[in-house]
Amino acid sequence: LNIFQGVYLVAIGWSEGSVGFALSIMGFTALAIQTYAGDIIDNTSCDRRRFLSSASIVTALCAMSIVFVSKGNDNHTLVFASKFIEGISSSFIAPCLAALTMATFGPDKFDDAMASNMFWGHVGSCVSALLAGTAAYALYPNIQYCFVVIGSSAI
Repeated sequence: LNIFQGVYLVAIGWSEGSVGFALSIMGFTALAIQTYAGDIIDNTSCDRRRFLSSASIVTALCAMSIVFVSKGNDNHTLVFASKFIEGISSSFIAPCLAALTMATFGPDKFDDAMASNMFWGHVGSCVSALLAGTAAYALYPNIQYCFVVIGSSAI
């Protein structure tokens, strides 16, 4: 997703430095938050399915927010803020998935179930990329709507 967003932002006039900074915000935020996210998920009494659903929806909305960035827009606040929020929300997805898998399959079948989850997650990413590319091709020159496809597939 970040690769598509980076290419799109450069194409509409952003400098490579601004794009790199925006994408780095998400990465550094996720790096700083992921340990705390795992700890929160391990120690919460709340339903982890709600955490997973909420994190997925917020991550998807952040991915789709790029639709509101227009050519020649010098205000990068929307993308910077959405990348920060996306870094936080995406940090909760893997711990939630692991906790739910452990609760559902137990420690004996955990490895096989997580491997299956990862496999199907990668298949979904490939399908999402193909659908986004098809949408961008079909909607050219309004390629920003491919991010709606990618965000929708995350939900």
